Amino acid sequence: MTSMVLSSPLNALPHLKLRINSSSCIYLSNKISLESSKSSFSNGDFTFPSPNFSTFVSKSPSLNVITAQTSPLGEHTIYEFQAKEKRRGLSLSCFRGKVLLIVNVPEQGSVWTESQYELLHYLYDNHKSQGFEIAAFVYDKKETDKEGNDAQKAPSRGQVEINAARFRVFDKVKLNGQRAHPLFVHLRLKFGRGEPIKSEFHKFLVDRNGVAYKSFSLDTPRHEIEDHIKHLLLEDID
Repeated sequence: MTSMVLSSPLNALPHLKLRINSSSCIYLSNKISLESSKSSFSNGDFTFPSPNFSTFVSKSPSLNVITAQTSPLGEHTIYEFQAKEKRRGLSLSCFRGKVLLIVNVPEQGSVWTESQYELLHYLYDNHKSQGFEIAAFVYDKKETDKEGNDAQKAPSRGQVEINAARFRVFDKVKLNGQRAHPLFVHLRLKFGRGEPIKSEFHKFLVDRNGVAYKSFSLDTPRHEIEDHIKHLLLEDID
């Protein structure tokens, strides 16, 4: 696999060969290797920005929601990362200026598949026109279902729902471990001090500036997620 170095903002690398699609998203050649900097470190197949250890975590009154808080020292944004969509590298700066919900969706399907896709499509359809997007990342359910308790009961609709999704779905990634995708390493460090993601359909809400804002567990009620989305949609871009 080609190493992807993600420590430098893409707009600082004018020599890269970029291709713009009709949605103003930047596709990167599979052969591209972004330059590293002194502030980066390696993890499996990826090199990515050093975590901001000024971040600390607080729980809201609802135990399902975790809010990330940072010092004024600044922090990395999701725009510094890239992922693959249909085997093509894509800069997450594609979502610049949008309120974004990042979610891990099991490739094999789950007992939660139908209800969770209904939730995601509801949010997407009702708020897309206001600047809301969803980025779903396919993963192997074994990562969050170590015991396999509900794997046998899960309906085999994972790929069906993935193919029918109206929002953006990225290629399969690892969430945890040494070969975890840098984006999820960043999110885990910010909200869980590096602890593994333990459930399917875990959601991370990102503001219009690309800063991860809140983390929602699988069983967070729809109205609670939607309230935070509406709040961020009203905020201006810095």
